Amino acid sequence: ADDFYPSGSPYRVQRQAANVRERKRMLSSINSAFDELRTHVPTFPYEKRLSKIDTLRLAIAYIALLRELLTSDLDPVAHIEKGLRGELPPEQCHLWNTSDLTARLSWINWENLGVTPSRRSLFSTLSLANDSL
Repeated sequence: ADDFYPSGSPYRVQRQAANVRERKRMLSSINSAFDELRTHVPTFPYEKRLSKIDTLRLAIAYIALLRELLTSDLDPVAHIEKGLRGELPPEQCHLWNTSDLTARLSWINWENLGVTPSRRSLFSTLSLANDSL
């Protein structure tokens, strides 16, 4: 459509201004959506803001883990521990058992989620190992 209007014509200038406004609006909307998503994925207390791609990858892994926990007969901590030790079928935990997510699992406050681990868990060990690095 812009081919019919010469450069500098009022229509073309208005159209370009409208396109710029729409891009700004979309970018603002997308950025606020990513900011909201970042509040729902586990992060380290000291971690800088995750990039968009890292946020998406972490969210995909975390959603896969949560979906799996809903269908598991095990309590959440036991299920994750088995997955980390390789005691679950690989196809069952391959989406969530990523180094990005598993490193952050040790920082989750399970009590806030209604899960009370009854013993020293692998997460404590992971946390201690991360502290020594």
